[in-house]
Amino acid sequence: MNYFEALRLTLSADGAAAKLRRDALASVEWSPSPTAGVAYTAANRLLLIADAETAARIAARMPEKMLVYAAIPAKKNGSGDAPNFHFCADLSLRGHLGRFRAQAGGEDLAEIFRIESGVFDHALDCGAKPLIQAELKPPGYRHAPNAAAQDAAAREIPEWIGEFEKPKYFEYDADICAHSRSGIAGCTRCIDACPAEAITSSGEGIAVDPHLCQGAGACASACPSGAIRYAYPRVHEQIDMLRTAIGHWRRGEKTHGAEVLFFDSGRGREALEKIAPALDARIFPVAVEEIGAAGLDLIAPALAYGAARAWLLAPPETPKKEVATLKHNLAVLHAVMKQCGEDETRAAVVESADEILKSAPMPPPARAATFAAAGDKRAIIRAALSFFAECAEPPPGAAALPQGAMFGHVRVDENACTLCMGCVAVCPANALQAGGDTPALKLIEANCVQCGICARACPESALTLEARLHFDAAFARAPRALKEEEAFRCIRCDKPFATASMIGRMREKLKGHWMFATPEAARRLRMCEDCRVLDMLEHENRVSAAKPPENG
Repeated sequence: MNYFEALRLTLSADGAAAKLRRDALASVEWSPSPTAGVAYTAANRLLLIADAETAARIAARMPEKMLVYAAIPAKKNGSGDAPNFHFCADLSLRGHLGRFRAQAGGEDLAEIFRIESGVFDHALDCGAKPLIQAELKPPGYRHAPNAAAQDAAAREIPEWIGEFEKPKYFEYDADICAHSRSGIAGCTRCIDACPAEAITSSGEGIAVDPHLCQGAGACASACPSGAIRYAYPRVHEQIDMLRTAIGHWRRGEKTHGAEVLFFDSGRGREALEKIAPALDARIFPVAVEEIGAAGLDLIAPALAYGAARAWLLAPPETPKKEVATLKHNLAVLHAVMKQCGEDETRAAVVESADEILKSAPMPPPARAATFAAAGDKRAIIRAALSFFAECAEPPPGAAALPQGAMFGHVRVDENACTLCMGCVAVCPANALQAGGDTPALKLIEANCVQCGICARACPESALTLEARLHFDAAFARAPRALKEEEAFRCIRCDKPFATASMIGRMREKLKGHWMFATPEAARRLRMCEDCRVLDMLEHENRVSAAKPPENG
């Protein structure tokens, strides 16, 4: 199937430019690489949450094959007059199609209703406020606060009995996840961005419930390391197709640049289909599963490959967490474009497709990048953003980025840092490194994901993060010393074993401690571990030898 098939039939404008767009879209023939599936099995047990009158009305409309269990939110407890009706308070609900679990006042509702499997297959919530607060509700859950929504749900629910499968939208690499190290909290961007609340903390990494995940993609767009990736479709494949289509247009049209319009297959498609016949031929509609999946690793390469503009269509009903992620990514992009003298209006989030119709055409960029979509997410984004710097006159050295960006620098307070290397031990990206034989703290800036674990781990609070993108790849990838010191040598054997600042800080903190009250004990603080033990043994031997013999 063609990647642009979703709207190809509606792109029927006449003229040479329209034909060029059709040819450009037709130049991309593609089927997504297969991914694992996520299976649901749903029987006929419906948990209905409503007042008694509404519950009775909906239950009467259900076909005989549906087993309806009604939880009536009320202060009194116990069963109602109708079978399978239960009055209860403090309701809570979690799960998904085929696996809903509910509690009322600490009691399991499935046990109260004597459901052997212990789960409900469907949940219809008729309360004013949904019990499940996630912006993207789980499959099998319907919130229907009014009669029209309740009647629609009553018609649809019986159709969701059986076995169903959807793609597993994500891949996760725990080895490069920067969520936590040694009990120190780090990055939570994916958890914060997920509108389905499918991601939770799990030790040093995260856990994603594939049955709750609905492919919103904001997690992958927000992830600074690429630990969580969009798997269906794969980003590398999408980037290659954008390069092909945009390149085809640039070869045939020199006046107006191609403008890529990212829209999702649900809300965005409905909005776009209404105005599709009126779309100017320069507009290239690009379907994604959810608009949140259009991250910097798609937007920045599209512009670098020669698109004049990138639109992201996010209708008002788009989950707020997806929109927030889109806007943060564009803030990063705009910061780079501004530093490089680019027009920031080349990338925008819009709520209405009408805004696109009203926009004036933009000329094609003078240059287009040729890099391949190779390497990981960070490498692709860095290559695209660095292309803007290459085109600038003069090329800037670096661009300051908004807080929370995925690229950055670490600053060290040299007066506070003791080179204890606690930060090196917990850095998940191998960005901070020790100096080897020389006491030094080094940074590989290209590796830094700005997770903040190092700053939280520092016992001296000597580290601060600074979001920025340095355009010189050689500079960013080379280890650079943040602080260096001469090694402190053992006063007994002359072996280097610490730094002068570390020894000075330790002597200051232990001043007055009873264990180091004598000059001899305090002197041991300047010895290596081996010499400290030998010195203590020699001291004990001297004390023993000086004692007078005991009378027999």
